[in-house]
Parts: sequence; C-alpha cells; structure tokens
Amino acid sequence: MAGKIKLTTGNEKHVVYKKTTKRGEGKVGDIMVNHTSKDKGTYDTISLTRTANAKTVKQGVKAEKDWHKKNDKLTKKKTGGATKNCWPGYEKKGSKTMYGKTYNNCVKK
Repeated sequence: MAGKIKLTTGNEKHVVYKKTTKRGEGKVGDIMVNHTSKDKGTYDTISLTRTANAKTVKQGVKAEKDWHKKNDKLTKKKTGGATKNCWPGYEKKGSKTMYGKTYNNCVKK
C-alpha cells in the first residue's frame, strides 16, 4: 500500500497518507489521517506516527480502524468542541481553546 488510502470507519470518511511537504501539521515522512466528513469533530488532521507509532500507511490504516473499534461507543457530547476521550497512551489534562473551539489537552502518560 502506498499513496493515499481512503476508508470509512466510525461513520466518518478518512484519508491516511504519508506526508511529503513541510506545510501544515506534522513532519515530512509522518503518517497522517484527515477526517474528511462534513462534521470534522474535534480533530481535523492527526499524525498517526506520533499518536499510534505508525511507520507505514498500512500501519496507519490499522491504527485508525483499531481506534474506532475501541471507541465506537464514544459519545458525541461536546463542550464547545471537546470530546470525551484522548488517543490510547494519552490522557486528558484540562482543555485549551484555539480558533474559538475548545479542545482536550491530551498529553502522553
């Protein structure tokens, strides 16, 4: 698997790809996921290399599917944009506001 992989998990459309430019979030070479649904929720773009240790696009797809399997009953109760949980290996330490939305401040355990 190479290039961009489109998948639907957790009733959302995702695109998993390897980052090739310096523009935007993440570093060149990171495996990234974009949530491409109309309601993007809390996260827009996430580095699967940092959050799930993915080194290939195939590992990134697996990490995204696994995350949605574990959190399929995640309630969408939002407080100004923040959802209830963080990625595995991270814990919530308060919240922060960026561009008028409130996000969980998820830090490594």
